[in-house]
Amino acid sequence: MLLGWTSRTSLDFAGVNFCRPARNAANTRMRSIRAVVVVLASSSFIHAQESSSTNPFFLPQNPLAAAYVLGRLSNQELSAAPRSEFVYVALLERKGLNQKYRVEALEGLSKIRHTDPLSELVRGLVELDKQGEEASEPIRDLSQVLFRFKPEGLAAKRSFLEKLTAESELPLTRQIGFAAAVTAEQSFEVLWNGAAANTPRQLVDLLLAVPLVPSAWLRSGLYARIDELARTADSGEVKRAAMTALVAVPGHDAESFKTLAGIFQSGPEPEAAIASLLRIPQQAWPKELIPSLATNLMAYLEKIPTGDRTGPTFANALQLATEAATLLPDQSARALARVLRGLGPAVFVLHAIYEQMRFDKQLLVVEPAKPVAITLQNDDAMPHNLAILTPGSLEQIGQAAEKMSAEPDAEGRLYIPVSPKVLHATKLVPAGQMTQLAFIAPAEPGQYPFVCTFPGHWRRMAGTLAVAQDVDAYLATHAAAVQLKITDWKLADLLPELSQAGSALDLIEGKELFTRLACVQCHKLGEHGYAYGPDLTEVFARYKNDRANVLLQILEPAKVIDDRYRNFNFELKAGDSVLGMVMREDGETITVQTGPADSLIQVLKKSDVLKRSPQSSSPMPLGLLNALSKDQILDLLAYVESGGRIPEHQHSR
Repeated sequence: MLLGWTSRTSLDFAGVNFCRPARNAANTRMRSIRAVVVVLASSSFIHAQESSSTNPFFLPQNPLAAAYVLGRLSNQELSAAPRSEFVYVALLERKGLNQKYRVEALEGLSKIRHTDPLSELVRGLVELDKQGEEASEPIRDLSQVLFRFKPEGLAAKRSFLEKLTAESELPLTRQIGFAAAVTAEQSFEVLWNGAAANTPRQLVDLLLAVPLVPSAWLRSGLYARIDELARTADSGEVKRAAMTALVAVPGHDAESFKTLAGIFQSGPEPEAAIASLLRIPQQAWPKELIPSLATNLMAYLEKIPTGDRTGPTFANALQLATEAATLLPDQSARALARVLRGLGPAVFVLHAIYEQMRFDKQLLVVEPAKPVAITLQNDDAMPHNLAILTPGSLEQIGQAAEKMSAEPDAEGRLYIPVSPKVLHATKLVPAGQMTQLAFIAPAEPGQYPFVCTFPGHWRRMAGTLAVAQDVDAYLATHAAAVQLKITDWKLADLLPELSQAGSALDLIEGKELFTRLACVQCHKLGEHGYAYGPDLTEVFARYKNDRANVLLQILEPAKVIDDRYRNFNFELKAGDSVLGMVMREDGETITVQTGPADSLIQVLKKSDVLKRSPQSSSPMPLGLLNALSKDQILDLLAYVESGGRIPEHQHSR
């Protein structure tokens, strides 16, 4: 346990002196210690319950006994326990807790010990490091809190950070120490020269610290050095670390892809090259390199023995080859996809497109009862998840998710309704991160929706997982759904046809589009919709019946944002942040709505808010009309102009 409250190397418990055991101490000795702790801690706890019916929660005075009692509590019980020094220590080290409890623990310990939160954080990292790999999760959580401190605060702890880099047992802890030291110095120079001149281990740790450094500006100056190490380093460990660091340097995606593709094709460290290539956004891949990379990936995959095709090495290579296939000409893409399906599980990568609230693919096709792996890469600025549903259940599950509060289920997932109609689902994936959903495809052919169930997203962020006996035949008859036609519409493209709006247009089609594009999710129009964004019933009157101006607001939603409908980012003392619109505000609280559902309304105490920042982007997705034809855009505009009223004589075109 992370005791942290005493520097002694031995602890006196009930008159018996227990030295803190070394890592390789005899198991019999440890069992004896645990037995005494269990007996004495249990008896103390029972006695406390008998003597105090009003406050049955009791912790022994001894840290070993207290740690034992707290260790028997669930996460929910621990987070609700009356606060004390022992409870705060347990909150720091427990896996699976929300980060806000770790921040609370740091503040609580600093008050009890008359120190400061940063000192307690560094101390906590040192103690957690002694627990080994099992403490990796709380260490990562604390590192995120560490990087919220200003550089001058970190600089004041320079000597402690140096100890983290030099004396920690876990590579992760050393790398966090390097990243914090770089942030404190606001430079890589001194540390880089020192690490490069010392041991390979230090150089590897510094390279693997690069992705942890929050400042993109600090990372950006290292590209040439890291690129050279990735290409020329003699040490395989240094080479692998350099490839990992390379893709964390902003502004060089195409160059990094070229370097990594060359390393893969030349032979050394192919697994590391593939893993790093997968982290480069697909839109940055140089098209001229794709055919040769695809050919080399096929050769690499075919050499892997059948019995070894279940591990991450094969899965990563298959995923990269699958992504490369989508960038080849149609005939070549289909041929490669056919071969890849015969090698292993069906592998797909879904990208959440930045500020457009949609996935980059609307159709995935798999064979019945075959393994499937879907990677969700969240390139957006807001969190998304992925759920696979039974046929025909999209609306039911979407509406159920909108009514859910932000409480995780038993698997730590948010906004996933408890229903047999939810077949598979991920946790929410933060912006810039990824996750993978692996499962066996349904045995019954059909169309299974895949969707993001974050409230307000389900109408737009959805597609179909088609289960078909003949994948190629299905793809041949549904080619239009596989390749969604995208047009980056500009106002000038549509101005000549605007005079047609309101005459001989299909208002019924416009109404259907208003629902399908999720406009109804955020706007009232007549009797339909939800009042999250502005009411659109009289929008044309507000813009003096200027169709071009109304259309411009749809095409460029961030051009004019009323403060009532502007998102603000609230940074909270607990380490969390909340992004949403301000609904109400008084002297003590701010009522914020984070999405188009009543369940996404929350009240913040002003005393908990460190900072609020207005956002320049609109809550309304960019590129809302990009998947529509010109006729569809005119139909939608005409329906909005009608105020949601469709004449009885209106017929479809």
